[in-house]
Amino acid sequence: MKSSHTPDRYLQAVRSFADRILECGRDVYGKEPTPLFVDVLDLEMRQAVKWRPADPKVGERVLSNQAYQQVFFRMLDGLTRLTGEEIYKQAAIDATRYALKNLRSNGLIYWGGHATWDLTAGAPGFAAMKGTQHELKCVFPYYELMHEADADETQRYIEAFWNIHVIEWLNLEFSRHGSLGKDEQVPTTVPWDNTYKGGPVFFVGKGLTFINTGTDLSYAAAMLSRLSGDPRPLVWAKRLAHRYVETRNVQTDLGGYQFSISQLPGGRGDRARDQFGDQLRTHYVIEPVFLNSRQVRTVLASAGACKMKLGEILGEEGRDLCQWAVEDLVAYGKHSYDEADNVVHPMLTDGLRLTGLVPEKSGYFGPAGKPLAAAPADPALFWAYALGYRLSGDPFLWRIARSIARGNDLGDIGASPGDTPSMDLSCESSDAHCIFGAIELHRATGNPAFLEFAQRIGDSILVECRQGDFFVSGRNRPVARLDNIESFALLHLYAALRDKTDRVPDHVGGFGTYWGGRRDGKRERRQEILFDGTA
Repeated sequence: MKSSHTPDRYLQAVRSFADRILECGRDVYGKEPTPLFVDVLDLEMRQAVKWRPADPKVGERVLSNQAYQQVFFRMLDGLTRLTGEEIYKQAAIDATRYALKNLRSNGLIYWGGHATWDLTAGAPGFAAMKGTQHELKCVFPYYELMHEADADETQRYIEAFWNIHVIEWLNLEFSRHGSLGKDEQVPTTVPWDNTYKGGPVFFVGKGLTFINTGTDLSYAAAMLSRLSGDPRPLVWAKRLAHRYVETRNVQTDLGGYQFSISQLPGGRGDRARDQFGDQLRTHYVIEPVFLNSRQVRTVLASAGACKMKLGEILGEEGRDLCQWAVEDLVAYGKHSYDEADNVVHPMLTDGLRLTGLVPEKSGYFGPAGKPLAAAPADPALFWAYALGYRLSGDPFLWRIARSIARGNDLGDIGASPGDTPSMDLSCESSDAHCIFGAIELHRATGNPAFLEFAQRIGDSILVECRQGDFFVSGRNRPVARLDNIESFALLHLYAALRDKTDRVPDHVGGFGTYWGGRRDGKRERRQEILFDGTA
């Protein structure tokens, strides 16, 4: 069945959402209003979801974490580009400029996985278990907007991001955590003037060189080069990205999740070796080469998609970044992805599939006795492989995209790009990544059937993911996240149908779940937050 919605309906849905957020999603919770936005809205009260700390002496709090508003800001900018109305982009500019001027310590911003901003008190909040730490993991902020809001402060932030997170410049060891403590000694040197020597990977270090934070660092430096015209940050971005290429197994080409081995506090050694070293003694087992299925997805559909989009943004200068991501798609498509079951298997990078392995010890990768499990290859991976095909033309990536589409009951994209696709126009999915994937296939082939299918998903989103003018997480939870990917996907769909794709900011794979508390207020979603700046 063909969509009964015109393209303008998608634009109107996004516009209505933005209008409501501009009305009731701004900060009115402290002593004076600010241009900042709340993270989550209670749709019954039409006000921010309030977090009630475990300590009854601490009053209700309202959180604003701009790391988890970057998709929303991209959407606002896209609305302005498509409608000509400056109010949307200006709201994003104002909030960003305010954060760059006021939500800072050590040059960093109070945002991300372990820090947030308390609108009620006008002060930072921190995860109790982690301390005053800055952390980004596959956020990929909208640096174009940040640079437009304040070029000098954006450069200062990115340089602080590198200066504080990098532990050793000679081999680019870094930590996913960077101190937001005001009394810390912060390097004032320009990071791009440091010396790099490289050297072997899998060295013992102090940090956990996870690819999610590593890609955020690379993305930040590369975007600074593009925005400032300074070629030096891009050199360092590529050096860091290539460290993960250096982890690849020579037999399988599978790359690891980190490039160093950490000696953690308390003398604990490598977490994978501690948990599985005896059990898998015939294999080389360390954390960098031990990936669960969630980490495989991060490598391909978050970090990998970001590198492909970054390569496209940079043009010839980013060709190698894109190529490295495509090579990961191929290697994991061959060794981790199972076409018969449409699942992604946990892996050792030597090619050993770990699905069904029952840990003899409890540890970082799960409790003893609970088998390691494969995970369904979801529409985000469909998007990643469709994007990879468009940028590379590799027929193997088309084959995997086809298999993932069929595995998610999306229909058949065809055995080859020249075939007539048979997409399922009765598909009930409302996953926004189906739209992004279908748009990539349309861009690759020009076949209108992919846009027709994307409209089917768009229609499902309008029915399943909206309550009034808001996009919601689920019908049993009447809250609306500002940073929802559904509204951004509908904006991309409208632009594709109107041949205005170049007017909408790219989706680069970044997306954060909000850090607000549960609606019962008993505890924070992952861990308690301290609001007094101590840990």
